[in-house]
Amino acid sequence: MPRAPHTRHLRSLLVAGLCLLSASGLSAQGFDKVGVMKKKIALHRKLPAVIRFTGTTFQVKVSSQDPKHTDVAVILKDRLETELSKSNPRLQVDEKSPELIIACKITGLDQPPEQHFTKNQTVLAKGAPNAQGKQQTKAVDVPVEYKKIRGTLDISYETRDRSHRTLDAKNVVANYSEDFEAATNQAVNQSALDKMEGPFKRMFGKKTEVASGPPSPSELQDKLINEAIDQIVPRITTTNETIEVLLARGKLDEANKSAEGGLWTRYLEQLEQMTPFPKTKDDAYRLYDIGVAYEALAYQSEDEDAARKNLKEAAIHYGKAVDAKPEEKNFIEPQKRIETAMSYMRKLEAERKAFEAAGGRPTTSEIAAASAPAGTAAAASTSDSKRPTKTNSVASSKGPASTDVVDANTGASKTPNSAAKTPVKTQTGKPVKALTNDDVIKMAKEHVDDDTIIASIHDAPAVDFDLSPDGNINLTHGGVSKNVLAAMRVRAKQSNRHNSNPGST
Repeated sequence: MPRAPHTRHLRSLLVAGLCLLSASGLSAQGFDKVGVMKKKIALHRKLPAVIRFTGTTFQVKVSSQDPKHTDVAVILKDRLETELSKSNPRLQVDEKSPELIIACKITGLDQPPEQHFTKNQTVLAKGAPNAQGKQQTKAVDVPVEYKKIRGTLDISYETRDRSHRTLDAKNVVANYSEDFEAATNQAVNQSALDKMEGPFKRMFGKKTEVASGPPSPSELQDKLINEAIDQIVPRITTTNETIEVLLARGKLDEANKSAEGGLWTRYLEQLEQMTPFPKTKDDAYRLYDIGVAYEALAYQSEDEDAARKNLKEAAIHYGKAVDAKPEEKNFIEPQKRIETAMSYMRKLEAERKAFEAAGGRPTTSEIAAASAPAGTAAAASTSDSKRPTKTNSVASSKGPASTDVVDANTGASKTPNSAAKTPVKTQTGKPVKALTNDDVIKMAKEHVDDDTIIASIHDAPAVDFDLSPDGNINLTHGGVSKNVLAAMRVRAKQSNRHNSNPGST
């Protein structure tokens, strides 16, 4: 029986519609195709070290200011050697003729007894039935007992090359402070801390773990040692991290073969030479894949300037993809990932600039002496023959240091023109370059963050600050923040106390 005309017309429309849907599914760009999972590919992210070391042999020297921490020094040495070799298989321990010397001195280890305290916690409790006989609940405060576990490990760290030139130096501080509910032994803020600190710890090569109860004294010591090592290793050698990224599909599949083979330069050329897709939302995926190519090239690069440039290009193309198709949720994560990498490189560059601006060539013992409060054993390490008497223990790279005079009203350090000037020498007999106002202004103008500048002020072996009214005005005009100014005043006062009572050090 012949089909009715309207039936044949309907059938034709259905076939045409199916063909259009099929063609659309085959040609559309995106992270999914019918029956095909999202395409993932591994990128190996390299985070450059603070120092630029191309050798292969190293030696670790660890000492302790307090003899009772000698066993901790031994553990620290063994683990640091292991982690460095694990992070970079090219590195080998050489105790006789190393190309790099890593010197660490344990200046403090504090593990106070656990502290018990009680605070109220609001809970829901059953109340009296209401008029209808239904059970009511009410909020009540009940006392809950907690215990606080704390610990701090302070290490004066320095790396030197074969000629004993200092390449990097820092006061490494590992802290642990956690509250646990006494009844359950559960950490109070564990989940919140993991969410906030986990990504940043992984960014700097640190390990994250979930607490399973209060650590014992030996476990706490291990945590502090591991935390210190996690801060030191990324300063010495490049750390590697594997991350998985998505590739867009559809008409980009042919070019994706280059990415799968690790041919990132070719992949980038293919994508950039490709004719942009007519629809903006389709071309968003091509732009996204270009971002992936630039990101991969940045992670592969041994040159930091080239890596930084490629990261910026990746961020630009990821941003273009978001602008073209803002509803695509998979475009958001890469931007966060790029910002993490770029923030690390900015921090790295800031630390290098701060180290160089500070004169940056102290020895380990000088760092410990400069950072320790007056009267401590670290400060006492300066020999009596080198200890200043009436002059301030600061020196300028352009000349000898001058006596500091403290303003009775402001506590600021002033430098009178008539002050006696005496060069300051270290234990090795070499002059020390003092940190000056100009150095601090230079760091501020280079956009070094306040925390890094304050650390440089704290760690400098000597300071020569002009904190007179004119000096403060110049510092403010130079972009120095009030927090940095406060740190300068504190350090100047410490220097003056040191000079007014040299016997106490």
